[in-house]
Amino acid sequence: MSSPLSTFALARRNIGRRPWRSFCLVTAVVLFSFVLFTGTVLSLSLSRGARSAADRLGADVMVVPAGFDPHIDSVILAGKPSMFFLPHDILDRLKTIEGIERMSPQTFLATVRASCCSYPLQIIGIDEETDFLVRPWLSGTMDRPLRDGELIVGYRVSGEAGEKLHFFGLDLPIASRLDQTGMGFDAMVFVTRKTAADLAKAAENIFQHPLSKDGSLISTVMLRLRPGVDSTAVAREINRKMSDDDVYALFSKKFVSAIGSSLALVSWMIRGATVLIWALAVLVIALLFALTVNERRSEMGVLRALGASRRRILSLYGAEALLISLYGAALGVALGAAAAAAALPAVAGALKLPFLTPSWPVLFTLAGMALAASVLTGAASAMLPAMKAVKSDISLTMKGD
Repeated sequence: MSSPLSTFALARRNIGRRPWRSFCLVTAVVLFSFVLFTGTVLSLSLSRGARSAADRLGADVMVVPAGFDPHIDSVILAGKPSMFFLPHDILDRLKTIEGIERMSPQTFLATVRASCCSYPLQIIGIDEETDFLVRPWLSGTMDRPLRDGELIVGYRVSGEAGEKLHFFGLDLPIASRLDQTGMGFDAMVFVTRKTAADLAKAAENIFQHPLSKDGSLISTVMLRLRPGVDSTAVAREINRKMSDDDVYALFSKKFVSAIGSSLALVSWMIRGATVLIWALAVLVIALLFALTVNERRSEMGVLRALGASRRRILSLYGAEALLISLYGAALGVALGAAAAAAALPAVAGALKLPFLTPSWPVLFTLAGMALAASVLTGAASAMLPAMKAVKSDISLTMKGD
């Protein structure tokens, strides 16, 4: 009785004797494992990002200039640099609305380029005394107020606490860094509203910004309502009272609901593509291996005539199928990991959905599960024609029928 090591050694030799057929089989498994891993990571990252947005968005209602409500989506989800402003008396007007517990104004300033990044980014001036949107993402890393002239940087902005970033000729120190949010916050820089106005003045030699003339300008106001107050009703009341002032109130549940609807559609598309690729992989692997077995029927008959049992022949073909599946699955998962690191955040950005990558332990677990599923799928698909062949009568097998 031969050992498993000798069986796998013979299987490796047989694979090398048919490089083109083996290449096709490996490619089919690579495609399946690649789609399985990347699809799972993309779906899980989008789900985590949506939960993150829902759990920690903070504001019950967001007030923006009329016509700019689609822009606030792109700012929060993708970090797209934007500049727009509300009427000067917006805070006084909002004080007349019942049910508001807290108002936090923000001012948007878009950069051309900064020392931390090779792309424009959004600077947001926050009111440190009233802010409730940024603080939850600091996780205790900053236990003091943000001072004028300091920065809080997003997760994807390079630089550590104590280092300085260069904006419009000014070097500003980093006070802290946000946790990963999966939203546009990851590519933003937060400063006090006074610092935002100072930066706008420093940028006058590059472009004229309204904030350099009037540092009191406000781009958006985040509202937190009293417990039990209906955000939909408050948003409608604001829109009714201020429709003539080019003001629009967007309640966050609608924002999160839109994310959920988009996520559901994308998730179904990912699952559908995975199932389709899986079915094609099973079909292609079974077909290619059936052709391989058919070509080797006479070889199988010779082995049977020399005394090899059906179990021995089946174990040899099983070893070949297992090795081919293992090679393809390992390569597919490796390519999937590279694609997930390089391309999936960009895909999520194009979809305009929050994206929060799973932790390393979770990614390793997903990779192991994708590897196992791909190996089992490939090996099982390849073994079906082999099992049918070894059950044939030895005389028919010798003739190749």
